[in-house]
Amino acid sequence: MPISKEAFNALEAVVGEKYISDDPAICEGYRSGPGGYEAGCGYERVMTTIPQVVILPRNTEEVQRIVRICNRYKVPYVPYSTGFYGPRSHCHVENELLIDLKRLNDYEIDEKHLYAVVGTGVIYSPFQQEAFNHGGYGIIGGGGAQASVIANLIGDGWSPLSHRVGLPHRRILGTELVLPDGELVRMGSLAVGDDPFWGDGPGPDLRGLLRGFTGLRGCLGIVTKMAVKLLPFQPERLEPTGIAPNTGLALPEKRVKWINFQMPTKEAQVKGMLAIGHAEVAGAVTKVPLFWRALAKAGCKEEFWDLWGKENEDTIKNFFILRVLLIGFTSEEQMEYDERVVTDIMKELGGIPRPTKPTDESWLKNADSAGMWLMTGSYMSVDYIIESMSQATVHGESYAEVKKSYTPPLMPDYGDPGWFQSFEMGHQGYSEFLIYWDQDEDTSGVDQFYVQTSKMNIKERYYTSLLGPHQPLYLTGPKYGPNYHIFMLKVKDEFDPLWVCHPPVPLAHDEFVERAPWMKEMKDWESPKELPMPKW
Repeated sequence: MPISKEAFNALEAVVGEKYISDDPAICEGYRSGPGGYEAGCGYERVMTTIPQVVILPRNTEEVQRIVRICNRYKVPYVPYSTGFYGPRSHCHVENELLIDLKRLNDYEIDEKHLYAVVGTGVIYSPFQQEAFNHGGYGIIGGGGAQASVIANLIGDGWSPLSHRVGLPHRRILGTELVLPDGELVRMGSLAVGDDPFWGDGPGPDLRGLLRGFTGLRGCLGIVTKMAVKLLPFQPERLEPTGIAPNTGLALPEKRVKWINFQMPTKEAQVKGMLAIGHAEVAGAVTKVPLFWRALAKAGCKEEFWDLWGKENEDTIKNFFILRVLLIGFTSEEQMEYDERVVTDIMKELGGIPRPTKPTDESWLKNADSAGMWLMTGSYMSVDYIIESMSQATVHGESYAEVKKSYTPPLMPDYGDPGWFQSFEMGHQGYSEFLIYWDQDEDTSGVDQFYVQTSKMNIKERYYTSLLGPHQPLYLTGPKYGPNYHIFMLKVKDEFDPLWVCHPPVPLAHDEFVERAPWMKEMKDWESPKELPMPKW
């Protein structure tokens, strides 16, 4: 039912007239699209709706009051920061309140102990520059620095830089979480005091409530403040270069340097990653998909297709590039040592260094990820895994085989198995399978491919990280765990018995499969006739 005038007035009393609106033009501006991450797929068309009301709180206390009002009047709401994650971070049900957290933009940096306390509205790009100014750095995802720091850490949060600094949950320190009923939980060292320096606290580690492995898209509460661990960085300035949107950072080559190595085989690629990790050198080590090279060279969509049209399955099979980022964290001498070690490893494996631009376009500070979908208009990571290096490096091959049946509408990539890299000095491997499509065409195959790969993982007993809000819960739940969906729904019911916080997550993909006609043929699993969530 629509948000009542009484509920609207109560919400307005919290933030003031200036920071709440039910103007259709303003609310329309919060709808997902027109291009970018997951844009134009059937999930977006079926599941995203325009909010009835948008509200912008200023602090944790206002968020608590808003959430309590939503419970009192049974108003469904969705927490929102930058909206980068496409349809999954937007309203899913009619007459929903969107809580825009951009005004929670306070931050402070503890230079002595190398951590920062940030609000949900702080995004990575300025955060990273402030960290640089204090001798540290945070971790930017491979897609650029336009995402909210907190949203990224409780969503995904990994990066090519995770080769050295590890996984995101290790960088989440003291945290404030507003539960779906408006109660405040303080996590980590904040549970026993006002110093947020530590991620652990007495009793259970509640960081798992925030994200598990890859996050629940805010369906168990709203994080309003978090202390984030910073890492030491080299002192030289990274100089901005270029003209928007073709911008980058010029690197001080005696302290930060890219080297691309052409490897003779995939086996040599993987051995190189492991050897560099065991030697405990480098800041990032990753395998580069071939179309990234074409994308880097292209100045426009037409030029990309001119370049990409020259490739074929044979060029893909023989393209083995190992991309290494060296960082002289402590001194120029340390940088020289790292380069000598990497060069010796590459010589043994037959790696040949290739000229590389001494710039960075997204991994250190830039918010330029729109270029990632330049070639087609839309993009998404269908799955990503963090496993042993031996498993992560073969993950994409099975996806590439299934993808052939869905090309088009998916972009032809001639069997490229995606992107893989080293995590935590080679103790873990990471793999991500990317797909691209034109949102102006029939995209039903995009949604079908997503579910088909979920079935493949179950059948072949492959690992997947996208359990929960990304895949149908009643498809994956009985198979992984088993029956983890029962436990997850019990947790949801306990913390949010009215299901007002970002409904129907974690059942959003189940709801989508039921509602989208082109998904009916994909469904061969059992689920309740009516999903266990309230209808207001």
